[in-house]
Amino acid sequence: MRERSKDLRVRRTLTAVRKAFNELVLARNYRDISITDLTDRAGINRKTFYLHYASLDDLVYEVEEEMAHEILENIGKYAKERDLTGCITYFYKYLESCSKVQKKLMCDEYYSFFYRAVTDIVLSSEEFSAFFAVTEYPSIVRSYTRAITAIYMDWLEGGKEINFTVLTEMAGQLLENGYKSVIKEKSE
Repeated sequence: MRERSKDLRVRRTLTAVRKAFNELVLARNYRDISITDLTDRAGINRKTFYLHYASLDDLVYEVEEEMAHEILENIGKYAKERDLTGCITYFYKYLESCSKVQKKLMCDEYYSFFYRAVTDIVLSSEEFSAFFAVTEYPSIVRSYTRAITAIYMDWLEGGKEINFTVLTEMAGQLLENGYKSVIKEKSE
């Protein structure tokens, strides 16, 4: 995570940029957001933006890192214990507690790049290394773990008709049973 200035003017500018970014995320797809849109909405000029960020992607990367850190705070201990059901339950609880902006960034098809980046950061973390280290093909297992969010997205799109507890239990069972089948200790 970046170290940011404690200067009040800088904090106000960064707050304005983030607020403008959040508003634009809710209103548009990422490819339709420009630096000009962002700076106009934030009430700053382009040079001021570029004092803090190299590009819009740089701002997005900062948001991705923040969300990944929040996710790891919520599920990191379960990952270290290789408790897949705990990871799923608390990941879903985290997603349920997210703001509209965060949910759009994580679950909207036009922001799928954001979800992939956050997932890559989370799955590359020390907390998750134990999940992959005990399998013969870690890259396949990493791909498999992405199904956790696909299940959640389908649940959202379906109007949350299934009880949240049932959702987490079923997702946990599906993923846990598949994961157990590829652990090296079991196959040797």
